[in-house]
Amino acid sequence: MRTSLLATLGFSLLSSFAVTACATDEEAGECLPGDIDCADDAGGGADGKSDGFDYKNDPARMSQRLEYKLSALPKKGELKTAIWKAKYPNAKPGIAVAWADTYWPSADGSHNNRWQGASTKSPLEKYDAAFNNSQGCATQPSEICGPGAKAAWDTYYTCAGPAAKWQSKSFQNAGKMHDGIDNNGKDGVDECNGSDGNDGVATWWGTCHAWSPAALMEPEPQRPVTVNGVEFTVGDIKALIQNAYDSTSAVMLGGRCNAEEITHDVNGSANAECADVNAGSFHIILANFLGIAQLPLVEDRTQNFEVWNQPVLKYEVTKQAEISKTRANECVGAPASTTWKYNTNAKKLYEVRITVTYLSESSASNTPHGFQYNTSTDDYHYILELNTEGKVLGGRYCTDSANSHVDFLWSPTGSNRPSNPSVDAAKIKEIIAKSVAADSGGGGTGPAREFAVTAPAAIPDNNATGVTVDVPVTGVTGTVGLTANVKITHTYRGDLKVTLLKDGVEKKVISNNEGGSADNLDATVTLSASEVGTANGRWQVKVVDNAAQDTGSVTGVKLSFQ
Repeated sequence: MRTSLLATLGFSLLSSFAVTACATDEEAGECLPGDIDCADDAGGGADGKSDGFDYKNDPARMSQRLEYKLSALPKKGELKTAIWKAKYPNAKPGIAVAWADTYWPSADGSHNNRWQGASTKSPLEKYDAAFNNSQGCATQPSEICGPGAKAAWDTYYTCAGPAAKWQSKSFQNAGKMHDGIDNNGKDGVDECNGSDGNDGVATWWGTCHAWSPAALMEPEPQRPVTVNGVEFTVGDIKALIQNAYDSTSAVMLGGRCNAEEITHDVNGSANAECADVNAGSFHIILANFLGIAQLPLVEDRTQNFEVWNQPVLKYEVTKQAEISKTRANECVGAPASTTWKYNTNAKKLYEVRITVTYLSESSASNTPHGFQYNTSTDDYHYILELNTEGKVLGGRYCTDSANSHVDFLWSPTGSNRPSNPSVDAAKIKEIIAKSVAADSGGGGTGPAREFAVTAPAAIPDNNATGVTVDVPVTGVTGTVGLTANVKITHTYRGDLKVTLLKDGVEKKVISNNEGGSADNLDATVTLSASEVGTANGRWQVKVVDNAAQDTGSVTGVKLSFQ
């Protein structure tokens, strides 16, 4: 599937990281590694000459048919074609090209989290009941760590099914949170919320590395599916898809930075562990993968030791201008000079500003919502180095991006498997196919009814009355759950309390002065059918700013009933 899919797009992705390109002291000339001008009709690459890329930052690691000429690289690009379309020819029309989901934190139980409430089994408990002939336990321990957790989980493991047991006990060392041992040697035995998470299981650990490729390579589930008497909801199916993508074949560009603090070295290499991904490589791959072709692309958007994988959806160059060496040196923080010392093969220098749109996480939900309300952007500023033919041969970040840029890029190549030994990826794909089928064979509850307000509403600063956004709901029948999404632009989101109301009565707190000094808020909550009650009526989102100085607006509210 990988070969046929990419061939139709005119690209040939590499099947491994083992790319060899020759390097000499000659001037960079006609060909660069992976340069489309030097590729034969079958997509094979040709050796290139010395350039600004080292091995791990060589764009040829990602593809052997690349456009390097800056003038031919589109200044904007967007993923508009579903990568998964050929795999699911019977999928209903209108499914988004990507989908948001939680990263299922390991500190919260991963895919064995009873996310719909203590009385509703987790996705993997349901999987065990449907496919592993194990009904599992009636209840789960109320705490994943802390005093008494070991005894409770020891009891749970005696009745849990194999997939659920492995995920809670072995995945990312999750069992250490309740094994009765002080595994990290500090903060106590099985401590919760310690200095490095729950007894060493960090709160940022999870399956964003699985969600990111899955959200691009598989369609978003559209309806519940019942298998062997077990109903898998949309949220359950998303969790299982991530489980199946725990190990994903991919090609990668750039090296991982393992430093907790990033220090900019103006004299260091642009390819150093915490200085890459090389800005030139970054620009080439973005333009080729999303501007020229339609290929899956994932970024680790955090430069430091934490890894936050995000699907990349769009980019736009907002500035691209040839500049002098003096200006380029100023941009990267180097001493004033008319010489560009970083790459002697560079004959022209261009200053670039670019905005990258990526898919951000959401809460787990039983309503398919694509990605419309779950995108964020980052801005980057860098210098591109060009040879005499106008081809990009390297790059370097300017001072405002030197310590805050993408750590590495990667692209899934079509093969995936779960690490959980009791989960079968083929069974999960069968569930996906039923959930997205155009007919009603999935056992679902019908399409979601959506109600949205997008007109901006200003939030009064330091005002207890706040602002209330009304969303009238009519015509919804039957017993339905609700997914509510709120988007807010604000310069200090920790000032905000956001509440969901129905006919003036509080239903759920969406955010309670959380997030500290971070900008903006994009929050999603789910309500069960019993919490919703009667769907029709006057729903409201109330936002109160509890502190002075910072301001903002509610930019969107979306209610999805299903």
